[in-house]
Amino acid sequence: MLKYTLRRLLQLVPVLLILSVLVFSLLHMVPGNPIDVLMGEGHSDPVVEAALRERYGLDRPLPVQYWTWLTNILSGDFGTSMYSREPILKLILERFPNTLLLALASAVVALAISLPAGIIAALYQNRLPDFGAMAVALAGISIPNFWFGILLVLLFSQYLGWLPSMGYVSPAEDFWTAMKHLILPAVTLGTAMAANLTRLIRAEMIEQLSQDYVRTARAKGLGERVIVGVHVLKNAMIPTVTIIGIQFGGLLEGAVLTEVIFAWPGIGRLAVDAVYERDYPLIQGVVLVAAIVYVAVNLIVDISYRYLDPRVKLD
Repeated sequence: MLKYTLRRLLQLVPVLLILSVLVFSLLHMVPGNPIDVLMGEGHSDPVVEAALRERYGLDRPLPVQYWTWLTNILSGDFGTSMYSREPILKLILERFPNTLLLALASAVVALAISLPAGIIAALYQNRLPDFGAMAVALAGISIPNFWFGILLVLLFSQYLGWLPSMGYVSPAEDFWTAMKHLILPAVTLGTAMAANLTRLIRAEMIEQLSQDYVRTARAKGLGERVIVGVHVLKNAMIPTVTIIGIQFGGLLEGAVLTEVIFAWPGIGRLAVDAVYERDYPLIQGVVLVAAIVYVAVNLIVDISYRYLDPRVKLD
């Protein structure tokens, strides 16, 4: 296990290096000039512009800028935000726990919906419960997150007044108020994730229910709850864990619209603000951290296979 983990960590090095090149290159292809944003509209003093370019290293060739940025990153220096003048790593670390909390809550919502729905759909294949679960899953895939989030705000905040429409409260300050602010964005993200998981769990459960070990267990007199809940579900979760890991990594970096709609102070909203301000160093830092988290989650998923099924060999 240790040997496999170390080998996978070494394999991540070229992946992250290529990602850093892509992030840096694509960002500098985006139209717009951060110096214009810093100087303000209508200001075009060439002396000030030259001074700002020199200060932020934008007067150097792109390969030199990339090398400087990469070497600083490797030493733990993500640079300073061009707009707020604060250390980028500090800004990311302040916002990342909020996005992680939202992603975890969304994953809980997704599993709470998809597990029972997928199991029931498989047990009642081609019958009314199956058709109902698949119809809900199809609707979850088809409805855009931002539109569904707005509908939730209109229903539960504007009309019913049960939940706050936006904002964030730290659980350490007021736990129950924090949970109220968390419910709507978590449901918005979790339902989209649940739609794909429901279909996958249903398909895997149907396949496992047709295996010989299920017929053997029934012949031995084991109860249906034990067969489904212990044996079948465990085997069906092996490929499901892969999708959960991939989607969880996507939640961490793909909650941009949801964070903007609900004014949630996460790294997604931080990235949007950085794009508006043409804050190149901050955008690069946020995207790179999101990429690192994504590949780390996939590594954890691969390692978890060994614990779900001892027969799986990690070569």
